[in-house]
Amino acid sequence: MTADVQRFLARSASALADLAYPRDCVACGAPAGTRYEWFCDECAGKLPLTRAENCCSACGLPFEGVVAGPRRCADCEEVAARWDRGATLLRYDGPAEALVKGLKYEGLRAVLSDVRKMLEGRPDVLEFLRGTILVPVPLFPARQRERGYNQSEWLADLFAQCAGASRKNLLTRVRDTGTQTALSVKERRSNVRDAFRAREDVRAGLRYVLVDDVMTTGATLDACAAALLAAGAGRPCVLTLARA
Repeated sequence: MTADVQRFLARSASALADLAYPRDCVACGAPAGTRYEWFCDECAGKLPLTRAENCCSACGLPFEGVVAGPRRCADCEEVAARWDRGATLLRYDGPAEALVKGLKYEGLRAVLSDVRKMLEGRPDVLEFLRGTILVPVPLFPARQRERGYNQSEWLADLFAQCAGASRKNLLTRVRDTGTQTALSVKERRSNVRDAFRAREDVRAGLRYVLVDDVMTTGATLDACAAALLAAGAGRPCVLTLARA
């Protein structure tokens, strides 16, 4: 069976499934539209997609107005991020928040089909990832056993598949840091300090990209970058699904 026939059969099966079991928008519950599989057309139009230009060079956060030349946002400057460059596909707002929460807390892996479309609309990010090793931010082992999955691993697998990269679990979380929602930037940095360790197969000279679902202050990603640097890697890069 050729690849074209396989794609045709997959599309046909998907269309039949949509007729039998119509999808609801993950953001508002209305019937899904035509632009994405898991958003109605109204919510799809409100998705806060980012662009390649006029954004923080370290995390991809869009700047208000026009900024000349590469520049880091206030969060990345305050954390003094130890990674090199970064990008994000969405701002964590509106329908994007529902997407992240569905993936993170409800295990809605199917929404990755829409994340794929978003990534395919960013050729700059695909090029940024090509030939790299994607390193998902790990959960504490007990938390992952309880949840049954790590959404950052799902994202890393998808990004690697789309960009011709590879995914390796090179970090372990050696301490359960709990939720950081109510903590300040300083408290977050203290909370995740030394919470990660790199595995022995980290190598100098390879290009690593840390992958996470959402970045808020960057403290967790910075702690992960510190662990890779301590293991002998060069400064990694960062890619997140959304930036708060």
